[in-house]
Amino acid sequence: MAGANAIEARGLTKRFRGKTAVGGLDLQVPRGCVFALAGPNGAGKTTTIRMLLGLLRPTSGLTRVLGLDPAADGVALRRKVGYVPENHRIYSWMTVGEVLGFCAPFYPTWSRKRATELLARFDLKEDQRVKELSRGMVAKVALTLALAHEPELLVLDEPTSGLDVIVRREFLESIVSLVCEEGRTVLISSHNLADVERVAERIAFLDAGRLVLVEDLASLKARFRQVGLAFADEPPADLSAEGVLTARRDGRRWELLFDRFGPTTLQELSLAFPSAHAEERSLSLEDIFVALMGGSQGQGH
Repeated sequence: MAGANAIEARGLTKRFRGKTAVGGLDLQVPRGCVFALAGPNGAGKTTTIRMLLGLLRPTSGLTRVLGLDPAADGVALRRKVGYVPENHRIYSWMTVGEVLGFCAPFYPTWSRKRATELLARFDLKEDQRVKELSRGMVAKVALTLALAHEPELLVLDEPTSGLDVIVRREFLESIVSLVCEEGRTVLISSHNLADVERVAERIAFLDAGRLVLVEDLASLKARFRQVGLAFADEPPADLSAEGVLTARRDGRRWELLFDRFGPTTLQELSLAFPSAHAEERSLSLEDIFVALMGGSQGQGH
């Protein structure tokens, strides 16, 4: 379980007092990829991350992260990983410089030059006290700590939690630009699908501890489409087409949600329903997730 993937997990499972938090997770995160674990709160994202980092022992399953077994080689692994948890445990009474000095000895690869570059990039000053910083600036301190030892893997668990919209966007753009420059592997966990859509290349949807799907974001968005069919006269009482996940009628209009939309789909609809005008629109990641969660109900009116 090594090679092209930074992370590999097979059958990863965690139970707490008989309740399954993560069940039979199979996951591969390619090196150099921005990979997102997405899903609602309580889906098992943080539990998964803690197992991958060796902070929580799995009930069962096999895992390798950067070629290491997190359970047996936890310390060695965490020296190769930059980790930004949801709650930043940074001593608020310290200055930024003191925080950096405190953390540096834990990492043999710590780069003082890199830390200084990151501080400048994020407009942070070493003499600033953490307790005097905004939440957004504290998040940037946490990101500096995670990157200063030049990790092979960056893990971000709900990194924008509690940040306002503008700061959240700025923080995510900082991550994207850094990743593009350095080609790092990034694993980001978030329930905010708009955040995920902004940064991820590949995505895994989790729900109740189980994988719903794993797919490249570009292909996922390409195959999901909403198509409205407006009929000049009375529409058919029932409507079906290849690749339709759900269909809903509203007067003379049918709304079709495709999960297998292709380059010839609109042409095929025009041939099948010549009296209808078709309008296509793309879906957000949130729209797609909602569709997947409700798609098992099939077609309806």
